[in-house]
Amino acid sequence: MAGDAYVGLLLADLHFPGNHSLKGKRSPITSLRDVVQQRFRASFSEVGHQDSWQLARVLIVLAASSAQQARERVDEIDRYLHAQDYEVSRIRKTVDTVEAAWDGDF
Repeated sequence: MAGDAYVGLLLADLHFPGNHSLKGKRSPITSLRDVVQQRFRASFSEVGHQDSWQLARVLIVLAASSAQQARERVDEIDRYLHAQDYEVSRIRKTVDTVEAAWDGDF
């Protein structure tokens, strides 16, 4: 339908096998956050494993004017994550209309 708004969500578990401190995890997470925000124009948050040296769970959220555009951008971020030095141990992706996020009318 014309005028719909879409959201793309990507939840990923990242593994940093050679890392031995929380300080060492900060650099790749900060770099990823900057790329997601600047290059992909998406929101980024580390939402899990903050106290783990080798693990991070990140949530990336983007807005788009079409489902196709949202899927393409989420897939592009997915490819970017898999091309980095850390391991992506689990990933979930979804695209839906903004209206689906609420029970009632907006």
